Amino acid sequence: MSSTMIPSTNPSSGQGLLIVFGSLLAGMLGAFLALSVSGTPAVATRMLPADLGPADAMILSGKDGNVTVTNQDGRLAWSDSPSSRAYSIACVYIDPILKGILSGDRFSSDRTKFDEEAKVQAQEFEQKSKALQEKYPDLKQGDAAYESARGEYKALQGEYEKWLTALQKIQSKHMAEQVEKAYGELIAAVDIVAERKKIDFVYRFIPPAQAFESSELSSAMMQVQARTFLRSPTGTDISEDVIKELGLPAAP
Repeated sequence: MSSTMIPSTNPSSGQGLLIVFGSLLAGMLGAFLALSVSGTPAVATRMLPADLGPADAMILSGKDGNVTVTNQDGRLAWSDSPSSRAYSIACVYIDPILKGILSGDRFSSDRTKFDEEAKVQAQEFEQKSKALQEKYPDLKQGDAAYESARGEYKALQGEYEKWLTALQKIQSKHMAEQVEKAYGELIAAVDIVAERKKIDFVYRFIPPAQAFESSELSSAMMQVQARTFLRSPTGTDISEDVIKELGLPAAP
């Protein structure tokens, strides 16, 4: 009678040992891979989040007490006061930008029209002066017409000085209006750039390395006082962005 081989179901059999051995091998391989990648045992490896939060607040401890930092309107805040915020800042060198705006066709053509009107009026005075010279040729002191001619010349001179004074006031007012209008266009462009870049404060400044344009002490002192920043990061200067927004030629 021949005997028949029946596979054993006992855990101690060869099949059970094979399963256990395979599990141990997989675990050892996983631990080896973790060690080879991180350089530390697999037990020490831990996936950390890329950032913290979201959170409503963050408490920072210090020797004078804790400070609670929160997000107020997209800005870091450490109290309820609007002044206790972390604001972003930038600066603009406005002098060449204002000059660029004022040299544009809209402003220069307006000034040309004003100058032409003033030139016509000045020519009228020249004609009046020439007429007097023709009326009193070779006039000498002691001549019968001397006092009369002197009175007419003096009256014309007074009329001319009065006109010139009024003209200078009108011209000054006209230029002031142009500067104010150009400044308004500058501010509008700054607002657009600041909104785009999410900037809160924009200061006017003169770059510290900019050469002085003065030959007198008073002028030099004014330029010192106008230099808001003694030092500032290059990235805070948005002058070029404002120039592009206004469509002006790039600064040299």
